[in-house]
Amino acid sequence: MNSILILEDEHYTRRLIRKIVSESAPDFQIFDTAECSEAIEFAKEHLPDIALLDIELDTNEEMNGLDIAKIINTISSNTKFVFITGYPQYAISSFSVHPYDYILKPLDIKKIVETIVTLTNRIQKPIHVKEETDKIIIHNGNEISFVALDSILFIEKQGRNSLIYTRENIYSSQQTLNELEQALPEYFMRVHKSFIVNKNKIHKIREVGNRSYEISFLKMNKVAYMSRYKFEELKEKIIPS
Repeated sequence: MNSILILEDEHYTRRLIRKIVSESAPDFQIFDTAECSEAIEFAKEHLPDIALLDIELDTNEEMNGLDIAKIINTISSNTKFVFITGYPQYAISSFSVHPYDYILKPLDIKKIVETIVTLTNRIQKPIHVKEETDKIIIHNGNEISFVALDSILFIEKQGRNSLIYTRENIYSSQQTLNELEQALPEYFMRVHKSFIVNKNKIHKIREVGNRSYEISFLKMNKVAYMSRYKFEELKEKIIPS
């Protein structure tokens, strides 16, 4: 049976989340707890499809929600994580388990419903239907954006910030390229000290002199740049000898 795990140490909040989730996913088994050990045991036994985890737990607990997510991820790699917290600065740390979403307190009931309905539909849809892509959390000051990984064309370092380009938008992030590179899946590649590109979105690569290359993307005027060494590395991956 499909299942959902809720880890939240505030009693009222946990009851509220359970009620919302129960109404949004009536066909799913739901387990809620305030104890890290119980959450881990449930994960071992049931391999939950979704885990809604509060990050900042009771001070009596030796671990927080991020620690629990990392443990569950080793037990059940298909679990989709949704973090619930009042502390947006945790967004960068949560990259390590590639969370599906991030819900800030005070809770937005509509946001929880939309997230649960989307995820449960995704889990229950036929296997031949292409699944929705995962998202990356972009943290910039007090603002958090959720961007589908598959929509990202490339990322550029600009001053102290990183600019994340999709065909529709440009997102500014305070995360460094190194931090983003560690969080992104393998189809992203660091091609230059100032650029990361989505290899699946490359349209053309053109030599522009001075041992450098220009990468262009469909329906995008802006280009990324690649060093000669990275060009040779990418060529080996795409056209192995």
